[in-house]
Amino acid sequence: MSMTFADQVNDLMVKNFLAYMEIEKGSSKNTIKGYSHDLFSLINWLKENGYIDNTNNVNWKQVSIFHLRGFLAFLHNNRENKPSSIHRRVCTLKGFFKFLKSNKIINEDPAEDLSYPKRAKSLPKFLPKDDMAKLLNSQKKSQMHQTVLEVLYSTGARCNEVRNINLEDIEFNYKEVVTETGEVEKQTTGQIIIRGGKGSKDRLVLLTPRAAAAIKAYIDGERKRVIEKTIKRHGSISEDAKRALFLSNRGKRVANRTIQHFISQISEKTGVRHTTPHMIRHSFASHLVMNKTNIRAIQQLLGHSSLDTTQIYANITPDYLRSEFEGNLPIK
Repeated sequence: MSMTFADQVNDLMVKNFLAYMEIEKGSSKNTIKGYSHDLFSLINWLKENGYIDNTNNVNWKQVSIFHLRGFLAFLHNNRENKPSSIHRRVCTLKGFFKFLKSNKIINEDPAEDLSYPKRAKSLPKFLPKDDMAKLLNSQKKSQMHQTVLEVLYSTGARCNEVRNINLEDIEFNYKEVVTETGEVEKQTTGQIIIRGGKGSKDRLVLLTPRAAAAIKAYIDGERKRVIEKTIKRHGSISEDAKRALFLSNRGKRVANRTIQHFISQISEKTGVRHTTPHMIRHSFASHLVMNKTNIRAIQQLLGHSSLDTTQIYANITPDYLRSEFEGNLPIK
C-alpha cells in the first residue's frame, strides 16, 4: 500500500497544523493533501541541504526567511514550478508559520515577509454555446453519462461535487407551462444541495427542466438496474451506494476519473475540443455572463467566497464576443 503525504510527514508540528486546518478550519481533503505535500517537500529540501538535522521533528526556530526563499527559488528554477504553484506554496508557508507563532512554537514568523509571485491573468477556457449543445445532444453510451453532463452544465458544480450528490440532496419542483402551440404541460425543475463544497460550505444549485428530467429517468432506469444487478451478483449493496445518485457499473459511487474519462471520450467523438468537467463549469458561468445574469447570482451558484474570483468571467475573450456579435444584429 502506498503511503499518503500525511503518513510521510513525521514532524509533530506539521501533524498538528494539518489537524488544525482539517478540524478547526474545515479544509477539504484535497487542501490538506496540498498542505501536506508542500511541507513534506520543504522538510526534505531543508534536510538535503543540511539546514536541519535528519530527525523526525524539525526545530522550526532554525528556519529563516532566507531558507524559505531558497526553497521557493529551488522550486522555480530546478522544478520549474509555475507561478500558480509557487503562489500556493507561499500560502502554505504563511499559514503554517503563522500557526507556529500563534502557538508560541517560534518567536518570529519567517514567512511573514514572503512575497507572492505575480500570476498571469488567464481567462477560463470554455465551450461556445453550439459546442456545448453538441455535447449535450450527442449519443451517449449510458444514461449515467448523459445525466452527469446535464447536471454539470445545469449547476456549474465541480466534478467532485457532482460525484458526491446523494439522493436526499435533490428536490424536484413541478409546474404547469403553456407551450408555443397553446397547450398546457407539466414541467419538472428542481434544486440540489451541494454538500461540503470548497471550504466545506453547502450551497443551493438549480436544475433546468432537461437536467431534472434526465435525473428522474436515470434514477428510475439505469441506476435501478445497476443496483438490482449488483445485489444479484454480490448479495447486497453498500450504504454509500444506496445514497449516491451516480453509480458505476460495479454498483459503487462513480469516481472522478471515470467522469473525466467519459467526458473526454464524448467530446472527442462529437468533434468538440478536448473537454473536462471544469471546462463545463467555466462554460456554465460564461454563458450566464453573456446572457447578462447578475454576477453576484453567478458567484452564489459557483460557490465562490470572493466576488473577485467570479469577476474573471466578466472578461470573456474579445474574439469570442466578436464572433457572437457578428451577424446577430437584425439591422446591419
